[in-house]
Amino acid sequence: MTLEPATDRAGTTTVAQPVVTPESSTEQSTTSAPVASPTTPPATAAPPSSSTSANAVAEPWSGADFAELDEFLSDTNGEALAIVERGVTVHEWYRTDATYARDIASAQKSVLSLVVGRAIADGLFGMDTLIDDVLGTGWTPHGQTSGVTVQHLLTMTSGLDDRLALVAAPGTTWLYSGAFAQLFEVLRVTTGREVDDLAGEWLFGPAGADSAVLYERRTDEFAPIGMRATAIDLTKIGQIVLDRSQPGLPQQWLDESFASSQPFNASYGYLWWLNGQASFMLPGPTPKARPGSLIPTAPVDLVAALGKDDQKLYVSPALDLVVARLGDKADPVSRPALSTFDAALWAMLERLRSASA
Repeated sequence: MTLEPATDRAGTTTVAQPVVTPESSTEQSTTSAPVASPTTPPATAAPPSSSTSANAVAEPWSGADFAELDEFLSDTNGEALAIVERGVTVHEWYRTDATYARDIASAQKSVLSLVVGRAIADGLFGMDTLIDDVLGTGWTPHGQTSGVTVQHLLTMTSGLDDRLALVAAPGTTWLYSGAFAQLFEVLRVTTGREVDDLAGEWLFGPAGADSAVLYERRTDEFAPIGMRATAIDLTKIGQIVLDRSQPGLPQQWLDESFASSQPFNASYGYLWWLNGQASFMLPGPTPKARPGSLIPTAPVDLVAALGKDDQKLYVSPALDLVVARLGDKADPVSRPALSTFDAALWAMLERLRSASA
């Protein structure tokens, strides 16, 4: 692969790894150009910055006092959060400034689903395409991948674990694993193009997500491609999903992506997490169905891209609402997808959104 060094949509060359901006020495009340800051944070750090436009706040949020939310985000190791409703930016919060960007971890799975959907719509391959037919039989250490299809990788039913070891027959169980990443290689082989070029043309560019970039992770053999973006650019990707306006992506693909994709985990679609289902499974070596909704405090129609250590993109069609969060892990325990942060954040957002002026 030849994805690095990564270059954002605006043409700025960046290092192919998560970028963490040191805390600035002055608080920013608006989203503006980066303020020069020292390499090491000062002994007394400035309070986190937040930005809320009184004229732009959507009506349901008109009585919201975001100070409590900002404090919560700071206390839970957040670096950036953006809320967009009806296409209007309701609130932004940054520990430093709006240029903060990082690898979104497994939240990239949902983004990849949008690119795969476009490729399928273009007839480059199909859901039933055998991975062996595209990549040969050497894409796993054991070569025992007969029967694994594109659909299996999209739905976490390939029977392969993170190291591509075969632990179950394809289609017989739901197992959250890094096997999905082979879809990047399927895209590269079937199109003859690098996946960042495809994502830029088919998704990032149309969404206006200038900072979003796919890049090669040099140190991760079994998850070789990463995605980096700012919080506001994640909301732009969420907005193009919400508006169903991605060029060349059929609405049927989104309908299917946001429905239970297999009989094992009702809360998983095509690499998207689904709220409001009767039960859910979480990542782990022996996942078990748990009763109830994935995030009980969130809208029942919510769909989410969830990444390790609380990288989040949430989309609610009913509310016309998109929320993105970036930062370090909010939960004391490192978790690959859902954590205690999700329910706590949504309880607060629901309360703020319904506050009367």
